[in-house]
Amino acid sequence: MKDYFFTNSQIDQIREGAISILAEIGVKLRPELANKLKAKGFSIAGDFVRIERSQSLKKIESQKSTGSPPEKRRLSTYTSAYSHTYEKLNGGYDKITTQSNVKMAQFMVNLGKEYPNLGIAPPGHPNDIHPDLQFFRHVVNGFVWCENFYPMEPTSLKVASHYFELCDVMGKPVTATPIYVSSPLSISGESFEISLAHADRLKGVYFAVMPSLGASAPLHLVAAYAQTLAETVGGAVIFEALTGVPAYYSTNLFPFDFYDMSMAFGTPEKLLTEWTNNEVFSRVSGGEYYGSGACDIHAMALRSGVQASIEKTSLATAGAMLGATSFGCSGTIAMDEVFSPIQLLLDLEMLAHVQKIVDGMPGGDFDGDLLSEIRQGLESSYIMSDRTLDNIQDYIWHSKLFTRKTFGAYSSKPFPLEIEKAKTKIEATMKLPPNWKIDDKLEAEIERIYKKACEVVG
Repeated sequence: MKDYFFTNSQIDQIREGAISILAEIGVKLRPELANKLKAKGFSIAGDFVRIERSQSLKKIESQKSTGSPPEKRRLSTYTSAYSHTYEKLNGGYDKITTQSNVKMAQFMVNLGKEYPNLGIAPPGHPNDIHPDLQFFRHVVNGFVWCENFYPMEPTSLKVASHYFELCDVMGKPVTATPIYVSSPLSISGESFEISLAHADRLKGVYFAVMPSLGASAPLHLVAAYAQTLAETVGGAVIFEALTGVPAYYSTNLFPFDFYDMSMAFGTPEKLLTEWTNNEVFSRVSGGEYYGSGACDIHAMALRSGVQASIEKTSLATAGAMLGATSFGCSGTIAMDEVFSPIQLLLDLEMLAHVQKIVDGMPGGDFDGDLLSEIRQGLESSYIMSDRTLDNIQDYIWHSKLFTRKTFGAYSSKPFPLEIEKAKTKIEATMKLPPNWKIDDKLEAEIERIYKKACEVVG
């Protein structure tokens, strides 16, 4: 993609701004860690650790992007582990429990047989257990009930050692973790402490941050990106100095809605900042920007239906037309606090719709006898011709939920519409027996490790 949002001089401003912030202001770090860095030659000013300009520039240039233009591929999607509530089929909400999370995991496995582009994992996490165990139990449920499940990162320092043990047992060791630091300019938080405490097992860490434009970062894109780049580059330099573990930076910026005082996910601004996030990350190191391969389809809507579908469809369509193939947060509403099975089915059908737009119409030279086909059409129509019967699916996508029948057909004999069909499909899928479960021996070992984690938190 050569249609850049930022000029070269603006990218230079972002890079130089971040380097200046780190050299003149620094990043905040707790005193005992700051003292360790002071012994290594870093400059300390109060609670802030300053980083030499040459160090910051070296780190920025070390991640030069060598991407390539996106290729046409199948669109895939996945749900979110962050939901704490399920939307009920007939309205209302239920807090997620350990058992309902298991039931929803089984639902996902069975639904995935019909929608192979759906990543299989338990949507959301249980709320009926200690907070330090909620995401741990999500991962346990995923390993037990979802074949080829890939775990998220550890979220609790108290039980992180048992989490790492669990992933080791499952043959999916965690060797890299994300670190989410706090804006403005504070290297702190649970993910930082987890990675620091378990640095001996890590091969890399990835720094990210979630500054809100105009709230925890300046209300100007160049200034805001200078700050967020300083936060993640500063974190990466400091972590490497403390542990020797390779650390990587990112560029992140998020819109904030001052009318409703909330993070503005599921909005045009969120998609636009996803694009600018990727552009800044690619170009600030001197690399090329070719677009984003991923796109989150959040919705701020508080229930499934019209608002959620409009928000998600606009984001998915725009993202896919610019090369995105992976779409996060299907089925989630209320940003990502609620998971809705109805919205999941609507999202899956919407993505199939978008897939057809991305694929386009079949092309190529005509390889038949044109006059013979025309004569056949005149005699008996084209509907039953070999060409039509053999190729119709390449030309027309047919939805499992959305109707294309006329209003006349519906008024003469009403038939179920999309929400009714989605509810029927969900109810039928929920009644199916589990399609897959891990073997009993491994399940017992998983539960043994989880029990040890439970004993830690009491």
